[in-house]
Order: sequence, then structure tokens, then C-alpha cells
Amino acid sequence: MADLGVDYDYLYTIKKDLRTVRKEFKGCSGHQDDLRDEYGSPYISGAMEDFTDNWDDHRKEMLDNIEKVGKLVEQSIENFEKLDKELAEANKRKKKK
Repeated sequence: MADLGVDYDYLYTIKKDLRTVRKEFKGCSGHQDDLRDEYGSPYISGAMEDFTDNWDDHRKEMLDNIEKVGKLVEQSIENFEKLDKELAEANKRKKKK
């Protein structure tokens, strides 16, 4: 039977990194209105507005996916910690016999 190894530090790092990415995605909003005059051309301004609208739509979808993955990581951590505890208790009972 193969041993299962769980790198908790890595899982907690992933959890933390996903929170950071989620925070950055939530905080990055288009500055289209601020930059409109900087483009100098209505064609460029229109293209950038289309890009920003598209980015906002996809950013929402990506945020949802980041949150889903974050929940899966948290659930994995909880399940592995619970399993570790159960196995440790079972091992202690086995050694007492």
C-alpha cells in the first residue's frame, strides 16, 4: 500500500495566494474614464472601451473560478487534517493493544 503525503505548507500557500489574486482581481477596475482624453483618438478610445467592457465580463468569471478553487483548497485542507487526526488516533489505539 502506498503512503499518501500531503504538503500542508503548500496547500496553505495556495490558499493565501488565491486570496491575494482574488483581492487583486476585485480591486482592478477599469480606468477607462480617467484615460479617455489620453488616447487622442476616438477610435482608440472606442477600442479601449470595448476591451475594458470585455475584461470586466471575463474578470467576473475568473473571480468566480478563483473563489471556487479557493473553496476546494480549503475543503481539501480540512479533509486531510481530519483524516490525519483520525489515522493518528487509530494508530494510537492499535499500539495500545
